Amino acid sequence: MRRPTAGIVLALLLAFGAAAMLPAQPVVSEKQDIAIFALGYYGWSIPTQALASIDGQIQKVFSDLGRFTILGVSQRLSAGGLDRFIDIMKQAKQKTFVMPEKYQFGEAFLTEAEFNRLVGAFIVVAPVVTEFNSFYNTKNLQWETSLKTNITFIDVASGGAVIAIKSVSSTGTDKQNQFKSISSAIDSIPGQLQYEIRSIPQFQINTRILSATGSKVRLQLGANMGIRKGDEYAIIQKATVEGFDDSREAGLIVIADVGQEVSTGEVLYSGMKLGKDTQLREIPRVGTELDLYLHSVGDVFVPGLRMTASRGFYGFRPLASIQIPVSLMSNYLVWNYYYVEIIPINVLVGGEFAINMGRLSVAPNASVGLSYYHVTSTFISTDTDFLSHIGAQAGGRVSYLFNRNTRAFVDLGIEYWLAMTNFFGNESYGGAMFGAGVTFKL
Repeated sequence: MRRPTAGIVLALLLAFGAAAMLPAQPVVSEKQDIAIFALGYYGWSIPTQALASIDGQIQKVFSDLGRFTILGVSQRLSAGGLDRFIDIMKQAKQKTFVMPEKYQFGEAFLTEAEFNRLVGAFIVVAPVVTEFNSFYNTKNLQWETSLKTNITFIDVASGGAVIAIKSVSSTGTDKQNQFKSISSAIDSIPGQLQYEIRSIPQFQINTRILSATGSKVRLQLGANMGIRKGDEYAIIQKATVEGFDDSREAGLIVIADVGQEVSTGEVLYSGMKLGKDTQLREIPRVGTELDLYLHSVGDVFVPGLRMTASRGFYGFRPLASIQIPVSLMSNYLVWNYYYVEIIPINVLVGGEFAINMGRLSVAPNASVGLSYYHVTSTFISTDTDFLSHIGAQAGGRVSYLFNRNTRAFVDLGIEYWLAMTNFFGNESYGGAMFGAGVTFKL
């Protein structure tokens, strides 16, 4: 047998050395196969119509996320049946495992073919009701429903290991109909569940930059994987130390536009040069920004809280605010030690148009609203709310992004509230508005 020449050996060494020096290739997520059991409710009395509605909502959440290929399973597991199912999954990977003709998990039965179909899925999802209570509240004169569901994610490929257990709690009310109160509780499941799923590392989207021009980047994946406007992605600076991964976040991108397979992002900040194949990783968020602020309107001090929708929006974003004009709070002694306490509350809805310039942003905004007095009387032991003002505000906000989760801002504008009653000397107020606050990105 002929020995390799020195030239061939040198070429091989150079090839191996060059391969070792190549940067790690970016990771790009693909759709994952999941099988979803029907909702287990062993021990709870839940109307059949409600069960079907919950099943539909859960299936819809996974479908809307766009990152899964879904296999539905009609059987329902109890809590004990779920534990048995996980044990069988683990045993199925063993060589000594003997496959029975039927599997029983509590009250659920699976044939061999059905079980094999589940084993072929990458992830099995098993939702089980852990709390359910629906009753008529005679004090509040309404139907009230509370529902808690635990959702277990099982990694079949790793022998039945539990990836995560997420708990979703919801409530609903209705003045006349019990099922409507149940439906109200069910309707609040999707928003919570979407975030809980996206917060699981195995389900977060990894992608890469296709091209970068100034503050704009084009990235792989779009609506085909459920990416939405307003989603945020961390720029990942990949590195290794002695063979160990030392990758870390080096910047932030917000999605400005979404195509079917390619999305456009805007760079808010970056500590590294961006180019083709730069790694990006999804930052899971609820999709709301929470502002805490203090405004001065004329000679009235107004602390407030504002919620702005961020996920699904870019540029124009809807908002809602609640304010308490503390300067207008009052209490009156009406007789002996009895008193009346008055708390004014402003509620506004509107929108803003955010213009990002890196960490700095400018957002003109406008809102309209109603103000009411919350009156508490110890004399007749009752609380009463009634309309006191109608109002509007318009202005602009300048904010600075300190880190991926927090902004500080200054507000300037005008605000006016027109009095609708002369209750206890109630008057109109308004004028120039000035304030400041902090934003938390949830």
